[in-house]
Amino acid sequence: MEQNIIIYVGIGKALTIIWSVLVAVVVGAWYASHRLTKVETKVEGFSNRLTGLEGRLDKAYESMSPIALTKKGNDILIDSGLKKYIDDNKLIFTEHCKNFSAMTSAYDVQLATFQLFSVFDFPQDLELKFKEEAYKAGISMGVLRRIGGIYFRDLCLSDLKLDPKELDNSQPLAEA
Repeated sequence: MEQNIIIYVGIGKALTIIWSVLVAVVVGAWYASHRLTKVETKVEGFSNRLTGLEGRLDKAYESMSPIALTKKGNDILIDSGLKKYIDDNKLIFTEHCKNFSAMTSAYDVQLATFQLFSVFDFPQDLELKFKEEAYKAGISMGVLRRIGGIYFRDLCLSDLKLDPKELDNSQPLAEA
C-alpha cells in the first residue's frame, strides 16, 4: 500500500533553503580550493627541490652556494643551443623575470630566473632539440631548464651589478 506525503512550504522558506544550500556549496568549494592550493604549493616546492637534487647528482651543477654550473653543465648549455637562445633573447628573458620579481637582491634574481625557466614556453623546434640533448646527456628537462636558469641568473647578476655571494644573504639589498 502506497501513501503520499505532502509538505507545504512557502516561497520564503523555499528561498531560504535554496540560499542556504548555495552558500554551503560556495563555502565548501572555497575551502576545497584553498586546501588544493596549499597542496599545489607544497608539490611545486618538492618538485623544485627534486630538480635541484637531480642536477647535483648528475653533476650538471655544484651544490655549493651559490649554485654554479660545472664543466658538464656548461657543455650541456652550449651543446643544446640553450646558451645561444638565451644570449639572443636576453632582453625578452629580462622582461619576463621582472614580471616574476622585483629583483632587488641576488636571491630575488635567482628565484625569478629559476621560476621563469621552469615554465617558459620555448619554440617547439628548440624544445625538441633540448629534449634530444637532455636524453643524450642523461638528464631530465627540469635539469636542463635549471641549467638555463643558472646561466641566465649569472647574466642578470652581472647586469644588475649584484654579487652572487649575496645569495647566502636573505635580506634584500638597499635601493641604489
